[in-house]
Parts: sequence; structure tokens; C-alpha cells
Amino acid sequence: MKPASLPRSLRHEPFLVADAVPVVGAERLRRRDLGAPTRGLRIPGASADRGALTPFAFSLLLGDHQHFSHLTAAALWGLPAPRSSLLHTTTVGDGSVTRRRQVVGHRVTPRLADIDVVHGLPVSSRLACWAECSTILPLDDLVVLGDALIVLRGRDSAGFSLPGFHTVDDLERAVRRRAGSRGARRLRSALALVRVGAESPRETRLRLQLAREGIRTPMLNCEIHDASGAFVARPDMVFGRERVCVEYDGDHHRTDRSTYRDDKRRREALADDDWHTLYVSDDDLGGELWVAFVRRLRRALLRGEIQRQRRAAGDRGPG
Repeated sequence: MKPASLPRSLRHEPFLVADAVPVVGAERLRRRDLGAPTRGLRIPGASADRGALTPFAFSLLLGDHQHFSHLTAAALWGLPAPRSSLLHTTTVGDGSVTRRRQVVGHRVTPRLADIDVVHGLPVSSRLACWAECSTILPLDDLVVLGDALIVLRGRDSAGFSLPGFHTVDDLERAVRRRAGSRGARRLRSALALVRVGAESPRETRLRLQLAREGIRTPMLNCEIHDASGAFVARPDMVFGRERVCVEYDGDHHRTDRSTYRDDKRRREALADDDWHTLYVSDDDLGGELWVAFVRRLRRALLRGEIQRQRRAAGDRGPG
């Protein structure tokens, strides 16, 4: 038998069983056209993926002193953290911690709580999210998240760089605030590796891999101008002293025609201005290809340093 039609107020959004029982009865709420991702909650059939527990749906079950945190907060903020099918909630103070399937409950003292609102939902602030993720993320993922918090957010209509969400000083304060808490040591280690200028997780991971090879930290996404002051390019990584650049070559650089043309123009402009550019893709980040790339980069830096010393000697003239 076809289930009875739901009242209009229950047709299109998740709802609490306690609110619906007086309206349609408990039997109606057991029918298969309603998703039941967790006890006490139903999702109508018109909604997508009725078995998934989303922050929007679960927000109906949040207590007065609870909010979304950790990886769930990162996803709601749009930050580059690993995606999880689990929801993370945090209870502030002594209230009960969520214990449900698909939900990971945490607790935080009022001193460390820093709550904001995203899409109408209570969530950890960006800085608090970064700090609390130190308890569940490996170091490199934490650095990626930190880089994203301080990246420049493009340019305004006048061409001036817009500031990021936060500064390095903000991250330092978040680390000090977390002192003595779980994850504090990893958070300090991540802060030491965060850099202004990385504009994608891949760039951050490449920089970290190069650092572990003993290669110094380059300048990130800085503009190169020629002797006349004309703009040449804005490479991902710049070793200015040796006039060497590294560009991350993603798939869209090959498949998008406009990007391909821009890349070609940039490569030619850099070569004309005596810059040596190396290109790296996902395929180069492991195994023998990575070893070969690091070798090529070392050679390029060595050649650049030799040329720099020769130029400097020529500028000084004979002794």
C-alpha cells in the first residue's frame, strides 16, 4: 500500500520524530519512503541520499552547548581537509557528548571554545577548527590547512592583494591558546612549516617534500618583473637568487585550451628573461620520477648559483 502523503511541513526537509509523531503517528514514520540515518531523525523521500547524515539534518539534534567541529567544520568552511563520512560535534563544558553511529563526539573547555556560524549552523571558528584538527590529522594535512588560512584571497578592483582569512600571528595565538592540550605539540610543528603564499594543497605538499630533501624554502607565488619593470610571470615557486622557478602542472593545464595558451606564453616570457623553469606533475611526486625531479632541481640551482657568482664577479670588475 502506498504510504499516506505527509503534511507539507514534513515533505522537503529533515524532521524530528518527536515533532512528527503527534501529526502523522509512529507507524507512518516507519515506512520506507523516509530515511532514518540516526535515531530520532527522519529524512523525506524527496531529499537526496536519505541514508546519509548531513550537518544540516543532524543540527536538529544538537544540544544547546554543542556545535560542529574538526573535519565537519573544515568542510562547512570549505577548507582543504580530508573529507569524512563521519560528523564531528563538540560539547562545550560538562554537557553530554554525542554517542551515535556516524557521529564522533568531542568535548572542549569553555576557555578553548570559539564558535561561529556557517550556513546557519554553529561551527568551530576557522582557527579553532585548525587547532582541534591537530588531534586527528597527520602533520602534512595540518600544514595544508594552516596554509589555506593565510593564503592571499586574490585582488580587489584596484589590483591590490586582498588579505587572507588570518595572519601567521593569528595562528601563533591559536597555538599558544592550545598549550598543554592534546595535539599541541603537533600544532606547534605545523605552525613552523606554514608559509604565506601557497595557493593549493598540492603546492604545500610539494614544498614539504622538497624541504625534506634539504632544499631551502622558495618564495611562493610571487611576481617576477623584468629589468624594465614589466610583469613576466607569477610562478608557484621561485628561487630568486638562482633564477629558477618550479611550476605545478595539473591536468587542467593540458586539457583546458585557454590554460594551455597562458602556460605557453608564460614559459616563453620566463625563458626570454633568463629564468630556468621546471615543471612537476602528480606523476613526479613519488618513486624514481621524484628522485629524478629532485636531481634536476639541484642541478638547476647549482647552475644558477654559478651563473650568479659569475655575474657578481663581472660587476665587480678586475681586482
